[in-house]
Amino acid sequence: MAVEIRKKFSVDLSVTINDSISAVRQIRNLEQARKEAEFQRAIANGLSYEEQIKLRESQLAEDKKSNLSEKSYIEFLEKSIADIKKLNRFNKYRTKYSQSLAELSAGKINENKYLSILKKQLNGVTSPELRLEIEGDIADAQTKLKLYNDTILSNQVKKAKYDGTVKALNDVISRVTNARIQSLINDAQDDVTAYDETLSALNSQLSTVRIQDSITDFQVKSSTRGTDAMEKLEYINSQLNSSDSLVPIKIGDRTFSSAQQFWTLERDNYINGSSQVFGNFFEELDNFISSKIGVSISKFGYPTQAVLDEAMFTFNELKTKPEMTPFLGRLDIAQASVMTDAVDKYAKHLITVTQGTTDFSFKQADAEIQKVGIRYGVDVTANRVSLQNLSLIDEDIPISAVPELDLKLPKVEDKPVAPDAGAPPTSPPGTPRIVKSGDTLGAIARESGISLLKLLELNPQFKSNPNLIAPGQSITLPGAETTPPTPEAPIVKEEAPAVPSVTPSVTPPASQYTGSSIVDYLKSVGQDSSTQNRAKLAVERGIVKSEDEYFQAAKAGTNAILNTNLLDSLRKQQ
Repeated sequence: MAVEIRKKFSVDLSVTINDSISAVRQIRNLEQARKEAEFQRAIANGLSYEEQIKLRESQLAEDKKSNLSEKSYIEFLEKSIADIKKLNRFNKYRTKYSQSLAELSAGKINENKYLSILKKQLNGVTSPELRLEIEGDIADAQTKLKLYNDTILSNQVKKAKYDGTVKALNDVISRVTNARIQSLINDAQDDVTAYDETLSALNSQLSTVRIQDSITDFQVKSSTRGTDAMEKLEYINSQLNSSDSLVPIKIGDRTFSSAQQFWTLERDNYINGSSQVFGNFFEELDNFISSKIGVSISKFGYPTQAVLDEAMFTFNELKTKPEMTPFLGRLDIAQASVMTDAVDKYAKHLITVTQGTTDFSFKQADAEIQKVGIRYGVDVTANRVSLQNLSLIDEDIPISAVPELDLKLPKVEDKPVAPDAGAPPTSPPGTPRIVKSGDTLGAIARESGISLLKLLELNPQFKSNPNLIAPGQSITLPGAETTPPTPEAPIVKEEAPAVPSVTPSVTPPASQYTGSSIVDYLKSVGQDSSTQNRAKLAVERGIVKSEDEYFQAAKAGTNAILNTNLLDSLRKQQ
């Protein structure tokens, strides 16, 4: 009996336990369902990720304390909390990303700051999914940033090209250069090539603008204070030495391989006299040096040796310049043109000094003229002839003795008077004079009782150089061809001595000379240009009353007006 009762009880307890377990599970499921419903309602009501996490964490803590807790549900809650936290991180990143993008678009931050904010979001992120998303956003941002920068740079390039100033072009060239360097670092060869093309165009425009600005500045400088040929040449050389030799440029309608080629051609054109910008080098050089010489002449009456030395230094310096090598012939012509005229004026000054001083002989003057001719490379033969034509005596005798050699007409007596026995013998009239060793034209003139001027008129072959006479030559003296009969001497009272009449000179041939120099005029018609002949002509033309008056004016340096009047008189006679 007892055995049967125990067996029956055991069966009843198992059923009870199972029923209890089922009831507990049902209660737990209901509780879990309640919690999930509560969580979903919270999400639907806009519960933030932070609040969702707090709700889940409270549910997890409650479930862990419950006697009805289940391990699987606890794990579910823990995973849910982890997922919500992940979503929260994503949400925070996206919120920050949207905010920084909006600030960039609004101009509150620059593109570099924007990219920096994105890159900071990677700090501490271990979630592969989140890192992948952030890195994708960074890559996208970098692409947009590059496009943004390229657009800005392209607009800056357009603006600089339109502006066309050196400053604007230099600024944008610096920006493009930096962008090229960054592309080179990133191994973006296509971008590097594009930047190179842009830089080439910008540098070409910059070189063109610099040339135009430089020429404008120089023209302003020239118009305000003036510039001479040497300054222009130095300026062009300085521009040439500092110019680019690689980048092509365009000036007007013409394209040059480089700024260096432009300045080289402009320099050659200037020297050749065909530059539209700078003018004619040789013409300006002549004006420049002649002007300096002219100032010296105006101040002192002749070009000083300091001025002549400076002019010669300028020509010598030009001959050392490589760019002048093709133009050395023209440079020699320019030098000869300027220096010949200047040395001629200096030599005439020496001749004047010789006539007007008592301590400067013809020999000294001749030596000085020769030295000046050698020093400045000028033929001074004509000047030496002019000096020698003035000399009525040997060169060793000072010029102060010249006035004493003026021949005085003998006092006319009632009857002809025989020559003084003590007078030097003269060649009989009508007898040609044969040159002996040691003879000079001056000595022969004195011996014959005539002036050197008269002797040269009878022997024009020696006018070019009186020193060319040689032993054995025949010198024509007055009456050498025919000896006129001796006329009966006129009766003249002693208290009224006769005044010698002036025999008019032969009318000179027509001259093509149009200058203002009486000396050059006389040379042009083949006449003696010495002071003695000019004095004689001045008396003949009524310019002065006596030759001595002319000599005194020449000695004092006041014979310019007399020479001008004499020149006008001779020209009217042509």
